Amino acid sequence: MFKALKKIPQNKLSFSLRIGSLAGTYFLFKFGLYFMAMSGFDFAFNFVLFLLCLFSFRQKTLNKLYKSFLIISGLLLLYHDSYLPMFTPQVIYEEKGFTGVFELVSTFITEYFDFSYFGLFIILFIAIFFLNDFLKITSFVMVGFITVSALNISALSVSKEANSQAVQNVVADSADIPPQIGTADSQSIENYLQTFLELEKQRIVTLPSALPEQFTPFDIVIVNICSMATDDIEASNLLKHPLFRTFDFSFETFNSVSSYSTPSSLRLLRSNCGQMTESQMYKERRSECELITSLEQLGYQSEVYFDHNGKYGDYLKTLHDLGGLKENIHDLSKLAVKYNAFDGSAIRSDADLFTAYINNVANNGSVNNITFMNLLSLHDGNRLAGEKKSQSYAPRLKLLLDDLEDFIENIKKSKRNTIFIMVPEHGAAIRSDKMQIAKLREIPTDKITRIPVGVSFLGAQRNAVGSGIAKDHKTKRIKGFYSYLAISEIVKRSIEDNVFANNEEESKTDKIEDIFYDLPQTAFIAESTNAYYMNFQHQDFYKLKGEHWEKYIK
Repeated sequence: MFKALKKIPQNKLSFSLRIGSLAGTYFLFKFGLYFMAMSGFDFAFNFVLFLLCLFSFRQKTLNKLYKSFLIISGLLLLYHDSYLPMFTPQVIYEEKGFTGVFELVSTFITEYFDFSYFGLFIILFIAIFFLNDFLKITSFVMVGFITVSALNISALSVSKEANSQAVQNVVADSADIPPQIGTADSQSIENYLQTFLELEKQRIVTLPSALPEQFTPFDIVIVNICSMATDDIEASNLLKHPLFRTFDFSFETFNSVSSYSTPSSLRLLRSNCGQMTESQMYKERRSECELITSLEQLGYQSEVYFDHNGKYGDYLKTLHDLGGLKENIHDLSKLAVKYNAFDGSAIRSDADLFTAYINNVANNGSVNNITFMNLLSLHDGNRLAGEKKSQSYAPRLKLLLDDLEDFIENIKKSKRNTIFIMVPEHGAAIRSDKMQIAKLREIPTDKITRIPVGVSFLGAQRNAVGSGIAKDHKTKRIKGFYSYLAISEIVKRSIEDNVFANNEEESKTDKIEDIFYDLPQTAFIAESTNAYYMNFQHQDFYKLKGEHWEKYIK
């Protein structure tokens, strides 16, 4: 092959079996990354680039352009071989997780550009530069290609052998979750997704048509928090915050499904129905799916409390048009400005917002209120009022958790019977992985959509005979795979069982724990505007819409 290449006209191109120092360093460095499982290695593309590096142009200007082309190709191939997926500019705009292209690029550099590896690359380059006259670096590069090829052939052989054997189906613990059948290939995963979506179309929670006789009133407070996943709390060393011990019940694995605010909140508002695709959700309003609408039909008064104006991205308007939420939010003018958002709008003090609820709802004479709260204080890019630099995530999270703990305590003091439900929208993605930089949420991985959902039963009748919860209770962890349908089921059972009744005759449940028995489970499948994510046959997979399923490397 090399003899044939040497026949190229010498007046235009020259060919040499001796690869340049920079090219040799590049390939040896990439082999190292590949063997350490820090990067992939597209054999065909890399080998073509290697062959191109053996050529040069005799004309100096043309040769400089050619070398520039090779360097750019090498950088693009380095990105191609990395575990980072391609992302679209739409992501920068969709929820302004980044305030601009500059921040996106700077975040990429700080998250993935390890200066220790850059130093190693420089040292390797210097060594090869001086040793290239004595060592045939091309030979080392060829050995690297042969080794990679041999490893790929070996892996393919093992894969075929595994696929030839009968694959044990992954059977879920719950009948609500369809079993995973077939090998872990793109077609089997796609078939599973479609089966799941068809089954979800049939699922619905229907609240009772009327309140039970001798019904003991209770309020419902749903706190929907932007940018707070379990992974974010763990990364901030706040998993042991006292707030999480105040809940009566918490879910071990709860899927927010979406990785952006509007669709996540919309799914929560439409929690009566099973999981649907984002495109289906945006097609039309379905009142039978709307939890708050169902409660209003039972005589509940709905209230809306935001710590922001809800205007960005038509957030409030969309929740009204497609989720049945009232558009008149609580007056923000009397609340202190705590942060300024990425778009310059004011984000009010959550502590003040909670106090306003206590004063306006918990301490007034009306009964049966359903309050929907949405909090934006953890969103990326928030700046303390009057400052230009954004505040880091952990201090804001600590403050919010403290405020929520105080809020729950104040509801208890009001003696209003209340079901308090904390349901974050999605995570902040403050930690990166091999395929997605920090703050980027295009692929809705489980570290972004696995959220901490907690439920508490508060008020005067909390320790009555029917409550079954002692003062020194410990938070009960609900195991399984859950999503929004479980929220509606909890509300439905609480109403039907008259959970805050004063005595056993009026209440249909001996223990509140009974409400959480055999709640509807949902397969953990997440969806963003551009991608799907799921675990299939104990492996993580993602699919950019319109493409095939691929392994997600964490």
